[in-house]
Formats: sequence, C-alpha cells, structure tokens
Amino acid sequence: MPNALADSAVELGDGFSLSDSDLGLDGVAVDDDGETAIVYGANSYLRVLDANDPTEQIDLVWPGAQQLLDADFHPSGQTAFIVGEDGLVLRYAKQDHSVEKAAAESLLMFSDLTAVSWNTGGSWAYVGSVNGEIWRLRADSEGGAEIHELVGIGQGPIAAIDCHPTIMMCVVAASIEGIGIIDRDHAFTWVGGNSYPWTGVECPTGDSEYCVAVADNKAIALIELDPNDLSKSIPQVSTLPDINAYFIGINHQESDRTIIATTPANLIEHDISKNASYPWLEYTDINDINLTNGRIVGTWATGDDSGWIVTNRGYIVSYAPPTKGSASILNLWVAIAIPIATGLVVLSLVYASSPKLRKESPKKRKGR
Repeated sequence: MPNALADSAVELGDGFSLSDSDLGLDGVAVDDDGETAIVYGANSYLRVLDANDPTEQIDLVWPGAQQLLDADFHPSGQTAFIVGEDGLVLRYAKQDHSVEKAAAESLLMFSDLTAVSWNTGGSWAYVGSVNGEIWRLRADSEGGAEIHELVGIGQGPIAAIDCHPTIMMCVVAASIEGIGIIDRDHAFTWVGGNSYPWTGVECPTGDSEYCVAVADNKAIALIELDPNDLSKSIPQVSTLPDINAYFIGINHQESDRTIIATTPANLIEHDISKNASYPWLEYTDINDINLTNGRIVGTWATGDDSGWIVTNRGYIVSYAPPTKGSASILNLWVAIAIPIATGLVVLSLVYASSPKLRKESPKKRKGR
C-alpha cells in the first residue's frame, strides 16, 4: 500500500477549553439534525453545546460521581440516553434541559454500561456492558423502564453499538468476541472479526447499506446489512499498516464518509462508497499543544469538510479545509482497502502459477 502523505486535508481553527482542569471526558453525542451536542465523562459531567457554535453552552446537573461512558440521541432528536458506571442510565430532555434516571441500576446488574444506541425508529435502545451483556430498554407507562436481556452474548466488553438509520439492524463491536448483528426481532448473532480489538462502529447514512468498524490495531471492517441474508454481514477487514497510530473511535462526517480518531492525535477519513481511507489531519501538521496533549474522544461535522474535535481534557477546536494551497482530498491517498488487497492477491497468484516469472525473479538473501 502507498505511504500516507504528510499534507493534511484540513487545518485547525480556534480552540477553547471547557474548564481549566482536566474534565476526563469520554465522548460526545450529536443529534441527527446537527444542532445539539452533549459531552460527558468523569464524575457524571454533562454539558450541552450548540453544535455549530460550541461556545454556546448549558451545564447539566446530575448529583452523581459515576463515569459516563456513552450517549446517543433518540432519532427524534428531542431526548438522549447517557449511560455509565454501576448500571446508570440517564435521560436528557432537550425541551427543558432536564436530566433524570431512566432505569433502576439493579435491573442492569449494576454493570458498567459502555455503549448505547437507539434502534431504527427509536422504539428501543440497546445498551452494552463491560461484562458483555446487551439489553434492550425503553421507558414504560409508569415512569420506569422495560428491560430485556439479549441472548447469545459473549463475555468481553462491548466497545460500541450503532444502529442503521433506515435498515432495522444494528452492529455491535466487542473487544474480544468480534462483530455482532442485532436484527429487527432483537435476535443477536456473531458474524466474525473475533481476532481484532474493536473500538468503534458507525452506520453513517441511510443511503448506504454498510457500516464501518475500527480496531485499535489499525484494522477497518466493512459490514453489509441485508435483513434477508445475514451472511453478507461477515466483516470485510483490511488494515492500514503505514499509519503510526492506534484507532480509538469513529464518527460520522458527511454522507457515507466517516472520520477515524487515533492516538497520537490524527484524523483519517474513510469513504464507504470507495472503501478507501485518506489522511484528514496529520499529527505532523498539528501545532496545537492543547490537542496533542490530550486524547481525541469525538468529532462532529458542521459541513462537508468542517467540524469540531473534542479531547478528554475538555479542549474543543474547529477544523476546516485550508484557505490557501488546498489539496484535493482525493490526492491524499492512503489505501483502497479491498481493491488493493484483491489486486495483490491476484498478482501473487499469477506469479505463483508462472514458472517463467519465478525463474526471472532475483533471489533473496537470507537474513537482514
């Protein structure tokens, strides 16, 4: 595969910190309209941001000390679930910016909840735990929650869950067992990828039947969703060996494009329609010490090639295309995962089947 070029497709703008202290943030959730963002993290920290101008903020108060580990907006955009340690599930309402407990911790086995996603249509939310459990839950008519545990789950941490916007299927990324699928009847099936430490999954758009998962060892999986043929969901895995970073998460950018966050701080675009990855923001091009001193916990878009980055310390900075000398993103080629891998396989088969080519090939010396 070609080496990554050192030129970034975007450049950083002005940044600011939410606090003078390290907030210990774990992520950000943005509603489908791109209007509201929620950041969450240590000591039940919650803050609502205007997604287009995050300097406009509202503090949310929850009298707890649990670490909040994931959040997801309901498809309507008016409420969100935030989950965390000890079985905590909170419900945020945009109308009055209220926060309340959405389920009793005992019903979720007091487990540390690591992932949450609303299904297509928003009739149920799926919640995953550090112990490998997955539940489906929703509010009941008595102000509590209706909760059912899914069967066939593993024992390793559930790293991420994301549900497709239009196809009634959800993808589960686990740290040990691999990739799993939840169908419209809430049946769960492992489909592969169990040799990779998955860290995130994103189903970016209803116009494509694909979702993308990433693992911290620079692996990317393309997962096709077909309600009538689960075998199509077997992950197509490729790696980007020339990236000197670990993949720690993935977020939607625009259309079927996603942004992979890494540590040390880089951003990589993955285009589902091309099954290709491109450099987006190179570590060598970052001269913002507030960004490089933190860990990227999330990004969100405000345009085709623009948006915001948030770090675990609570630093937020914008990105946008360079104003001068901008290089086309298509010229910043890292890898076309499956086409190139397929081409290499074909070439190797041609070589193996051709005595003439083997004979003409120079002999390699043993050792280094």
